[in-house]
Amino acid sequence: MKAIKFNESELEFLRNHYEMELVDAENYIDDIKGILKKLGVISKEVAAEKPVKATKKRGRPKQEKQVVKVEKIAEKKEKPAKKAVKKAAPKKKAKAVSVPAPAVSTPKAV
Repeated sequence: MKAIKFNESELEFLRNHYEMELVDAENYIDDIKGILKKLGVISKEVAAEKPVKATKKRGRPKQEKQVVKVEKIAEKKEKPAKKAVKKAAPKKKAKAVSVPAPAVSTPKAV
């Protein structure tokens, strides 16, 4: 995994930037709540601000693996000897020999 390294001035800039963003977001939420109170739409539930529950992860839950130790027997199994199979030599293809065609004589006109 790659890591990003910042020097002290960059870290300070990022901290200040995100703190300002947080303050702006909180002010925006306060403004929205003020508008909702003026409209009479806000209820006790919105004003109380319920804590956010952590959402469950989707998919199959992880199961713990059981570790089972099995002692191995130090015996080697002998493999059966392989039989040598002789393969027949491939058949040779016959070469095509060109034979001259017999001369055909044409009958004479009478």
